[in-house]
Amino acid sequence: MKTITITGTPGTGKSTLTKYLEKKLNFKRIDLHRYYKQISTGYNKSKQCYDIDLKKLEKLIKEKSKENNLIIDSHISHLLKKVDLCIVLTCSNLKKLEKRLQDRKYSKKKIRENLDSEIFQICLNEAKEKGHKIIVIDTAKRFSKEELVKKINGT
Repeated sequence: MKTITITGTPGTGKSTLTKYLEKKLNFKRIDLHRYYKQISTGYNKSKQCYDIDLKKLEKLIKEKSKENNLIIDSHISHLLKKVDLCIVLTCSNLKKLEKRLQDRKYSKKKIRENLDSEIFQICLNEAKEKGHKIIVIDTAKRFSKEELVKKINGT
């Protein structure tokens, strides 16, 4: 079975791309947002998010991957160990990213935290540290989804 992760700072377009690839590749999509309570150690009020237990995350993915090729959508999916391809979405236009996060009604503190994460390329650097095969896409620029599908099918 094959596992593809789509990661990146919130607001970079992970869910949109994942839904497209799910259909084109005929993979089972896992939106980790739906499982955060199940795989967390609790809610972190100061960060306004769940603290994820990576062992619970790995166990969840192992259970879900028994019969399916998976495409996993989350800003933490790059932290998984067994990944065949990690697609990291970035947004070089920080004003555009900020607007997307404002539209989601994120607090100013949460927006700043996510913009900093994008500036320092946290998801990309952590994916590199994990040793994943990586494709980087800047969603502030035009890119061909069809070309991406061809690339993925070639891996």
